[in-house]
Amino acid sequence: MRLFKAILLLMLVVSIIPTLMVGWLSVSHTRELLIRDAQELAQERVKQLRLKAESYLEDPTEMVVGLSSVPGGFLTLPRDTQKLHIAAVLNQRPEVLALTVFGADKQRLPGLQAFAVHDMAPSAVAEHEERARALLDEGLTGVRYSDVVASQGGGNGGPVVTLAFPVGDPVQGYMAADLTLAGLRQMLAQERVGSTGFAYLADRHGRLITGGGDLGAVGDDVSNRLPLAHLLKQREGTPDTELFHVGNFGEGRDAVVSAYSVLPEAGWAIVSEQPVEHAYRQVETMERRILLGLGGAILVALVLAAIFSRNLTQPLKTFIATSLELARGKFGVEVHLKQKNELGELAQTFNYMSKQLMAYDMETRGLYESLEKGYLETIVALANSIDSKDAYTRGHSQRVGDVAVEIGKELKLTERELRQLQYGGILHDIGKIGIAENILCKQSRLTDQEMATMREHPAIGDAIIGPVTFLGSVRACVRHHHERWDGTGYPDKLKGESIPLLARIVACADTFDACTSTRPYQKAMPLEKAMEILDNLSGAQLDPKVVVALRAVLAQRGVRLEGHRQPVKLAS
Repeated sequence: MRLFKAILLLMLVVSIIPTLMVGWLSVSHTRELLIRDAQELAQERVKQLRLKAESYLEDPTEMVVGLSSVPGGFLTLPRDTQKLHIAAVLNQRPEVLALTVFGADKQRLPGLQAFAVHDMAPSAVAEHEERARALLDEGLTGVRYSDVVASQGGGNGGPVVTLAFPVGDPVQGYMAADLTLAGLRQMLAQERVGSTGFAYLADRHGRLITGGGDLGAVGDDVSNRLPLAHLLKQREGTPDTELFHVGNFGEGRDAVVSAYSVLPEAGWAIVSEQPVEHAYRQVETMERRILLGLGGAILVALVLAAIFSRNLTQPLKTFIATSLELARGKFGVEVHLKQKNELGELAQTFNYMSKQLMAYDMETRGLYESLEKGYLETIVALANSIDSKDAYTRGHSQRVGDVAVEIGKELKLTERELRQLQYGGILHDIGKIGIAENILCKQSRLTDQEMATMREHPAIGDAIIGPVTFLGSVRACVRHHHERWDGTGYPDKLKGESIPLLARIVACADTFDACTSTRPYQKAMPLEKAMEILDNLSGAQLDPKVVVALRAVLAQRGVRLEGHRQPVKLAS
C-alpha cells in the first residue's frame, strides 16, 4: 500500500504540477489580456462618444457661424435678407432654438432675433439674451460656449448651451445662438456600457450636462465621482491640454472601469463608467472555465495515476502473496499475470523457480522420509532393546507412542508435534537401559533404595538422547513423563502447566498402558476400570485436559491394547 501511495503521489506530482503551472500562466496571461481588452473597449467607447458629441455640436455651430461669412457680409445685407438667413438656420437646424445678432456696441439689433416658438418659451428668450451678453462681456475672439442650463421650453427639451462669436474683422458685431442638447442626451441615454454602466457629459467645473445613469439633474455637481475628480485634477495644471485616460477607479464594490476624454472646443468631459465586477465578468468567466478545466485535468490525472499505480502494484501484491506461500513451503505455486512486459517475464521466471523448488522439495522429501524411516527404525530398535529386558513390558513403548499420538490429534496438535509425541512415547523409558536388570526385572515390590534407583531412569534417558540433535525435541517427554500435575513427581518436581504438554500427554498414555497391561504386580484392567483410575488421578497426577482428550479418543476411535489387534473403544 505504501508503494501504491508513493507511485500515485509521484504520478500526481509529475502530472499536476505542470498542469497547475500552465493553468496559472494561462489564467495570468489571459486575465491581463481580458482586462486590457475591457479597458481598450472602454477607451474605444469614449472615443466614439467624443466623435459623436463633437459632430453633434459641430454641425449646428458651423451652420450658425456660416452666417458671418455670407457673400457681401451679413451685417451689410438688407434687413429682410438678414431675417431670411436667420429663419433658414432655424428651419434647417432643429438643434438651434434661438439666434440673436448684436451690434459692435454689444446691443441687440432690432428685428434680428428669432427663436423656435414651439421649443422655447418667451421667458427663455430673455435668459438666452442674458447668457449671450455674459459671453460678449468676456471679450470674444472666437466661438465661445456658455455653461449648460436646463431648458424651460417644451418640445425637444433637454439641456441648452449658448454659443457666441464675433462677426467681421475688425469686429462689426456679434451673433449668439442657443443649442439644445436633447439629441446628445438621447444618444448618451441609449449608449449601453455593459448591463450596469453608463456614459455622461460634464462641464469644466464638474457639473452634469447630460448622460445615462441616475446622476441627477442638469447642473448638479458630479465632481466627486472618481474618474471626473481625476480629470479635473489633471486639468488644474494643463487646462487646455487634450486629455485622455482609462483605468480602474475606487476599491471594493464601488470600483469602476472608466475612460474619459475632453471635447476641446467646449471643454466638456465625456466619461464612461462600468462597475469592475461587470466589466471584468469575462475575466471571472474565463477563470472559472480554466479552473474547471484544471479540475477536470487533475481528476483525469488522478484516475490515470491510480490506474497506472494499481497496474504496477497489484502484480507486486500478487508476487508478495505468492512468495509468502512459497516461503511457507507451498512449492509449485504460480503467479498468473496476463501482462506482456517485464512484470510478465518476472512472473514466468518466478513460476519456473517455483516448479524447480517443487521438484527439489519432492526429492528432498523422499530423502527425508527415507532418513526419518531409518531414524524411526533405530528408535523402535532401542525401545525393543528395553522391552526385551522385561517380557511384561514388551510392546509397551510402541503402544504409549501410539496412544500419545491419538491424544495429540484430539488436542489439535501439529504434524511436527505429533511426530515428536510418537518418538517421545517410544523413547520415554530409554533410560531403563542404565538400570540393573535385577531391579528392572524384579517380580516383587521394590525397596525404597531400589525405587530410588528406578526413578533415575528419566534423567538417564535424557542424558542418553541429549547428544542426538535429531531427538532434541523429545527430551522433555523422556525427562518429565513421571512429573505429576500436583508437583510431587520426579525428577524435577514440576507442577501443572510448567510440565511440557508433550510430557503430560506421554505421562497419561504411559499410565493408561500400565493400567491396561499385565504386570508382575497386577493384571490388565478392563477399559472402563482403567479410565476410572485415570479419572481419579486427574488433577493430582495427570493433566485433566489430557485425560478428557483420552476419554474422547476411546469413545470415538479407540486405541490398540495389549493382546488386541484392533482398536478397543469405550462403551457408549
